[in-house]
Parts: sequence; structure tokens; C-alpha cells
Amino acid sequence: MKISGKELASEVYQDVQKKLLMLHQKKVVPQLVIVKSSNIDAVNNYISQKIKKGEKVGIEVKVVDMNERDCENRKLIQKKIIGLNKSANIHGIIFQKPSNSQIDEAIEELIDTQKDVDGFLENSFHKPPVYRGVIKVLEKIFNLEGDEFIAYLKTKKVVLIGKGKTGGQTIISGLKTEGFNREQLTIIDSKTSEVKKKEYLINADIIISAVGKLNPVDLNLFSKESILIDIGVHFDERNKIRGDFNEEDIQDRVGYYTTTPGGIGALTVAYLMDNVVNAAIHTIIN
Repeated sequence: MKISGKELASEVYQDVQKKLLMLHQKKVVPQLVIVKSSNIDAVNNYISQKIKKGEKVGIEVKVVDMNERDCENRKLIQKKIIGLNKSANIHGIIFQKPSNSQIDEAIEELIDTQKDVDGFLENSFHKPPVYRGVIKVLEKIFNLEGDEFIAYLKTKKVVLIGKGKTGGQTIISGLKTEGFNREQLTIIDSKTSEVKKKEYLINADIIISAVGKLNPVDLNLFSKESILIDIGVHFDERNKIRGDFNEEDIQDRVGYYTTTPGGIGALTVAYLMDNVVNAAIHTIIN
């Protein structure tokens, strides 16, 4: 059964709109700043999605374009990020991936944890939007929320394929904060043997794929009762966004699944906007 990320995202936006109404009544317009250092199609595609969604819901989205020369100048980077941190009108800052810069982490570590709406920093005020999207899908499938959902999730065997920073690592860190241990979360990466992959996948209740290439594992290893959540992203030969699996290849192999596009990506943008709004609310309260 296909789980629509777009439908679930609409639920998130309903909550976002309620918060925005309160902010707008107080003359506060949440603002997100996207720092980019690359002009490749993937980056521009992601930024365009966020700008359009921000305009639609009432969040101002601005882009700070840093070229390669800028990114080689650490002092210039520090000055720009610190300036964004100090601005009371800016509530969220993200560094758009992928990028040509060799110092992405150095840039990200300068972002104020209150404004780290991507949730990548260790002490971030926010949970990563990707992680929140995955949890939303699972809550929908299990029809549970809160502590009851987490307790039930811990009874399941979760397998994560890939552990990149923007995908897999957000799932690892998110589940760790919920008290997951190594027995409850198994990770498959490039060093995992084929024998172990088979063992893990055949017995998995939930599979989260975060590789960024087509069919990273043997589809025959999926159980028809399992849940497959695809958070991997790549662009095909026609420059169209795609996930780790094609829908026609998996729809009859698993019990529940998400697709790309129309799956976790839609939820990720929704929760990014929610994080920006929450950051704006936090500035009012404090």
C-alpha cells in the first residue's frame, strides 16, 4: 500500500497555518535564509521548492549566494553567518546541499542552534525534517502517536540502508534520542557483507533506504509484510528527481511503501517550514 507524503504534508501545513496566524497577528513574518554555494540543477530545484512553499504558506524565504571564491574565504563565511545569526528578523538558516564547497561542516557549525532548522547540529533546537517525515509516515501506518508510538516502534526490527549526513545520519540520531539501541536499529552500508544484508532485510519490519541511487539492494530480499520508506534522492538521465526504488518494482513486494517524488520529500519541506515557524515562536516567547 502506497503512503502519500503529499497527503500527510497537508496535515502538517494545517498545523503550520494555525501557528502562522498567531505570528502574523503579532506582526511577525517567519523568515528562512538558504545559503547556497553551488549552481547545479539539484540545488536550484530544492531551493525553488522551498521558495514556492514558503510563499504559499506565508513564510519569507531568501537566498544568500556564495560562490566558490567566497567559500574559500573562511573569514568571509564567518562574517556572513554571524550576521545572519544576529539578525532578529531571521528565524531559520540552512546550507543547501549538495554543494561544491569543501567546508560545508565548517559553515554549518557557525549556525546558531536556535536557527538550525535542518537539525543537523548536535545540540540543535530542532529535529531534522527528514526524520520527522519518517516518523509521521510510521505513525500513520501504525495509527499511534507520542509515547505509545515510540514504545510500539521499539518492538520492531528497523533496518537503515545508508548513513549519509543528510539522510541516514538524521535517522540514526533521531532514533537514538528516542532510546533505540543497536538491537533495535540495524545499519547496512558499503562494508556490510551480502550474507548480512540478506539476514537483516529478510527479517526487517521497517526498511529505511537513504542511499541516493537506484536499487541499492536486492529487491527479492524484501518481505511482503515489511514497510519500505524511501528517503534516498538522485536525478535520472532526464534530470528528474528519483528515489532508491521505482514504484512498479516494489509495490507488490512490501506491505507499505513511500515513493520519490511524492513521499518523504514533501514531508521534509513541510517540517522544514514547521521548524522555521517554531523558531519564530521561540523568539517571541523568549
